Amino acid sequence: MKNIIIITDGIPGHVNQSKGVASLLAQSYPVNIYLHKMVFKISFLRAFFTIIAKLLLKKPNRVSAKVVSFFYAPVDLTNCDLIIAAGGKTAPYVAANKLLSNIPAIQLGSPRGMNSVLFNALVTVERYFDDPSNIVASLTPNLYSPESCARSSLEQGLKEHILFLIGGEGIGYCYEEYEWDSLIAGIQHMHSLTKLPISVVTSRRSDPSVEKILQSRLSNIPITYSAWFHSGDKDFKLDALLGSAKNIFVTEDSAMMISESISSGQPVTTLYPSSINSPARYKQHIKKYLDLGFITRQSIKKFSLKEKINTTQNVEEHLTKLKNKLIERIEW
Repeated sequence: MKNIIIITDGIPGHVNQSKGVASLLAQSYPVNIYLHKMVFKISFLRAFFTIIAKLLLKKPNRVSAKVVSFFYAPVDLTNCDLIIAAGGKTAPYVAANKLLSNIPAIQLGSPRGMNSVLFNALVTVERYFDDPSNIVASLTPNLYSPESCARSSLEQGLKEHILFLIGGEGIGYCYEEYEWDSLIAGIQHMHSLTKLPISVVTSRRSDPSVEKILQSRLSNIPITYSAWFHSGDKDFKLDALLGSAKNIFVTEDSAMMISESISSGQPVTTLYPSSINSPARYKQHIKKYLDLGFITRQSIKKFSLKEKINTTQNVEEHLTKLKNKLIERIEW
């Protein structure tokens, strides 16, 4: 039995990425997974500590690692076989603990001044370092897989439906009021054509007023499986919704929602607004998904169902490739 400790900064998306990697490894090894919340000893100095920690780790050794470790509350690594974490804030903490304990560590996300050699594996969506420790993942790690989504759908007994995952403004994406009107009209038209139920899932990024408009104006069509974040709907199985969807439409502002949708193996269409000012790295990220055949893109003003193409094998192959590279790096 392998014991994995996930270091978390409290951001749900980062936790899910870490759990996704742990779940991948669990396909080949029996594992116990534990969460540890990273805590700064002096919280109001956390930004200063993070900068100093990264500078100290430019020359990694046990002395610099001990100094860095003084900035944080300790973590019990007794019987730990692997450390996993995501997000720039956790990286110095993980690197220091790896140096002091010699326990293998997997860090997820862009390096932000940290070299990949500080970890057994730095998993990124694009290459930053010409070193085997920098593993480029075709798909951002998350909790789901085609198998887990299909299984959950069967267990929940969900019927086929069309799924819309709605985010909001962020990473340079801005939605005008008329574009939400277009989305609603498009959903209603799609239901009239297919006669399939529509499921809408909003997120913390969704504007509460937009969520209310969606709820109100879509109330005349079957939206039984829908989950409204700002209305407190949290007790739902996203994996089951993904697994039972005929098609998935997801607003392009959320990398995690796109990754989760792709991981289901179902056809995924990202919906984009007229106003996009996203960083070049994010644009490249979306282009990579397009080039790999994971997604199609359509304007939120006018979209339609695409022919159902099964991407399950493609997704599973990429996940297996990532798992094998990680196992090689942590030497299990």
